[in-house]
Amino acid sequence: MLTAITESGRTISLVEKWGKQELLNITENERILCPACKEKVQLKKGNKRIWHFAHLSKLNCDTGLESESEYHLKGKIQLYDWLITQGFNVEVEKYLPKIKQRPDLFVTWKGRHYALEFQCSTIESTILLKRTTAYLRENITPVWILGGNRLKRSSENIFKITAFDLLMANSKHKNTTLSLVYYCPATMRFCIVSSMTPFSPQTFFASVDFFIPSQLSFSEIINISKKYMIPNIDAWLLMKRRYRTNSYLFADHSIKKMFYEKGLPLCLLPGEAGIPIESMIWIRTEPVIWQGWILLTFILPLKVGEIISFQEIFQSFKTNVKRGFFVIRQIPSLSDSHYSFAIMDYLLQLERLGVIEKDGGKRSRFRIQTELIVPKNVEEACKLDKMTLMRLNKESNNKIM
Repeated sequence: MLTAITESGRTISLVEKWGKQELLNITENERILCPACKEKVQLKKGNKRIWHFAHLSKLNCDTGLESESEYHLKGKIQLYDWLITQGFNVEVEKYLPKIKQRPDLFVTWKGRHYALEFQCSTIESTILLKRTTAYLRENITPVWILGGNRLKRSSENIFKITAFDLLMANSKHKNTTLSLVYYCPATMRFCIVSSMTPFSPQTFFASVDFFIPSQLSFSEIINISKKYMIPNIDAWLLMKRRYRTNSYLFADHSIKKMFYEKGLPLCLLPGEAGIPIESMIWIRTEPVIWQGWILLTFILPLKVGEIISFQEIFQSFKTNVKRGFFVIRQIPSLSDSHYSFAIMDYLLQLERLGVIEKDGGKRSRFRIQTELIVPKNVEEACKLDKMTLMRLNKESNNKIM
């Protein structure tokens, strides 16, 4: 940690410009304490690592500031300097006794309070959610910035994003896409990842933007307003081809069994299974699987002209979530959304493709409009995948025009 107090109550913050000898005189002649638990701490003053404070015994302190890496300490100092240059009132590791939390940086701006947490390591999800809830309960806005060491980029627009990282995703405004903010103290660069579209539990297509600190303000971070962009069609189709030819083999046995028993293996689902939509970030199960289940269970068995309802599909999906057949993600910042949105949005995409149409003026009832094509082999399936996405893309362009 970077902040401690003396017995007389004087605050010593190592982000401030102390003379080395002045600091040594204070720490050698006075007892230095943790602001939270009031237990004695010592100044770690190595030649290679950043100077910091550490408990002699941390048994009585539960603020979670121990074992900070050099990477974390550097990032915290750089983020402090970044905020100070913008004229903000910033307190380092301010202890909040009512909720027993000590955010990395506590920012006061325009009468509002923000707890900026620089998260470089993985902790228990329950701990992170507890912190977020505690801040909000005290009218403190949590601002999670992930360490750049957590950014796992497979290719230009494909990332590995864990369920834990998504707990820190930001969505402040309606009709704007979910975003993750990263900062790397080694390169001194911010990174904003947005338009996150999952292909599998941890594989995401996304847009990415990099900034040096002078190009990005704190106000812009807490008010990110990026619009959703669909993934690159060619890259999505390549990933889908890999799934059809190989990856489906690694699907859960119970899922493969269900599809096989209904006479349709995962590799030969219609091209309408596994199409990208923004709201499907709610569902951790692969989109090929849950969309394929909707087609197999509710669309393919019916004849043209017969009726399906959103409510029937959602209730059945909900039952399968309880059974553990489908898995839902936790996304605290999407308080005005729900995984049911993904199901409805998928039905609306099928409507745009001409597979179904609304039953009169009833928004949640649909009539089968055309029979789906079930591919006979993987090559035919991949051609259908391309035709489906090209049609959706054409419909989007026409809608914009």
